[in-house]
Amino acid sequence: MRIPLPDGDELIPDAEFLQQAGGVTYRTGLAWDGKGCPYVIIGGKKYRPLREGMTWLASRIKRRNLPRSTRRSSSTRISASSPPNT
Repeated sequence: MRIPLPDGDELIPDAEFLQQAGGVTYRTGLAWDGKGCPYVIIGGKKYRPLREGMTWLASRIKRRNLPRSTRRSSSTRISASSPPNT
């Protein structure tokens, strides 16, 4: 059963949300609750807002930092064997 919300989002049952989130387990959903994933209990059943929940989930994606490119040394080094300009 889906419950439409005034902002255009809809509440879906927790099991359906977890299935759409990649088929994760109930325990993973409980861990997400502790980390701030939105949910509401209505009539003893847990529902999650579909769009807001997926937005929260997407915000948790970590991207690795690329290593900084190193500067190349300048090619105008003076060597000891070159004669001075006069």
